[in-house]
Amino acid sequence: MPTADDIGRQTANDQYQAALAGLRQPDWPPDHARADPYGRTLLLTDGDLVPQRDLNGFVDLAVITGQRELAQGIQVLVGTPLGSDIFNVIFGLDLVQTLAQPVPTRRMRDLVRLCIVKALAQEQRIRQIQAVAFADEPAYLTIHPEITAVQQAGLAQQQKTTRRWMLDVLLDTRLGDVVVAGIQGVGP
Repeated sequence: MPTADDIGRQTANDQYQAALAGLRQPDWPPDHARADPYGRTLLLTDGDLVPQRDLNGFVDLAVITGQRELAQGIQVLVGTPLGSDIFNVIFGLDLVQTLAQPVPTRRMRDLVRLCIVKALAQEQRIRQIQAVAFADEPAYLTIHPEITAVQQAGLAQQQKTTRRWMLDVLLDTRLGDVVVAGIQGVGP
């Protein structure tokens, strides 16, 4: 025979289960796409939002998801000077201090590489950085096996004549994907 305590516990448990059932979210409609694990944000082209016309002719802002969103997030991260975001002063890349130092080009490249790795450590979706290389370094072909040595030499020459450096990063994400992110800047 149940005691008063047993009946009270059962009543409380039933009420708790009923309250939880009332809080459950409704089922998603069948045509609803699952959330992308990398996130979803607005597409940027040269720092500007991109308008896009939908099937009905209405204009809205273009959205980016997946690995492309991660790559864009990395571009925003390294394109933001450290301390310039008033809402997150530790966000960004501290490259200005590095480029202002009077050091030889080889040492400058190492410092730029270190700044990039330090900045990418802020990105929680990155698990490991496998390689970081400028366009004229041998490791660049590790990052881009689809590029021939002749094509790499052309990229290296372009880098020298334009004074725009290109540095690519090969990284593993926390989801187990391998992503290549290109980073560019102006300097030595």
